[in-house]
Amino acid sequence: MKKLFIIISVWIGCTILMNAKKDYEIRQYMTQVKLHKLPQQGMDIVKNKIFVLHDGGSCHVYDLRTKRMLSFFDLASKRKGNHSNTGNFGVEKVKGASFPVMYISLGKPGDKDEFVCYVESFTERQGRYSAELVQRIRMDQSRFAEKGLKPIWGCPNWVVDKERKHLWAFSAIRRTIASVTGPFETNKYVAVKYRLPKLSEGKEVVLTADDVLDEAIMEFDAYATQGGTMQDGKIYYAFGFGEKHPDSPSQLRIYDTDKRSIFQRFDLTDEVPEEPEDVSVYKGKIYLNTNSNKIYVIKQRR
Repeated sequence: MKKLFIIISVWIGCTILMNAKKDYEIRQYMTQVKLHKLPQQGMDIVKNKIFVLHDGGSCHVYDLRTKRMLSFFDLASKRKGNHSNTGNFGVEKVKGASFPVMYISLGKPGDKDEFVCYVESFTERQGRYSAELVQRIRMDQSRFAEKGLKPIWGCPNWVVDKERKHLWAFSAIRRTIASVTGPFETNKYVAVKYRLPKLSEGKEVVLTADDVLDEAIMEFDAYATQGGTMQDGKIYYAFGFGEKHPDSPSQLRIYDTDKRSIFQRFDLTDEVPEEPEDVSVYKGKIYLNTNSNKIYVIKQRR
C-alpha cells in the first residue's frame, strides 16, 4: 500500500506540474504574405507598422492592426552577404524621413561586414517605401583584452536601448550552436554597451575598447542566437532552431543588463515549432517573428 501511495502521489504531482499555467500566453498573431522564397529574419514595429526583414536585404511592411501588407522594398544595404538578422528602430530621424532610423545587424559569419551595424532611414511617399544607408557602425575589438574586456566570437546583434540612449552588441564568447559550444557551462553570453552614436557623427563610426561603457557577461542556457530587441536596460532575445533540431528548441530570454542576470525564461518548445528569428516589444506585448510565414504574440500574465 505504501508503494502504491508513493506512485500515485508522484503521478499526481507530475500531472499538476504539467498542467501548471505558464506566466505568459502565446498565440499566432498573423500570417505573412509569401511573395518569394527569401526567409524572414529581422523585425521591428513602429507607428503601428511591422517591418519584416529578409535574408539578402529586403523588407515587407504590414499594418499591425489590420495585418494587411502595405509594401515590399529593398534595403539600401541589399546584397547577398547581408543576412538582415535583426532590426531595431532607434530614436533619431533623418530630416524628411517617415520613421526613426533602423539599426540592422548583418548576422553573417565571416562576411567582410560581420562586425558592422547598418543604419538605414525609411521614407514612405504615397504608399511607396524607400531606404537610405545613413551610417555604418563598426565594432573594433583589437584592444579588448588590454582593457580587461571579454571579446565576442563574432556576429554582434545590435540592440537599441531607446529609453537610455545606448547601443548594445549582443553575442557570446564562443559560437552558440550546440556542436561548437558543447555543454552550456563552456560558454557565456556577452552584451557590450556603447553610447548610441548620433547621425551627426558621420557616415562611418568605429567603436573601440575606449568606447565601451559596460560589459554584461551572463549565463548561457539556450543554444543558437537568433535576434532580439531592448527596452529600458533589458534585452529580449530569441534562440533555437525549432522542432527541426531537438537539441536547440525555440526559447526566449529576457536579460537584465543592470543585474547581469536572466530576468525571465520562456520555453517555447510546444508553442513555436518554427525557427524563431527576431523579437519586438510594442505596447506591452512581445512579438516574435519566425522563419516561416508566422508571427506570434506573447502576452505576460500579471
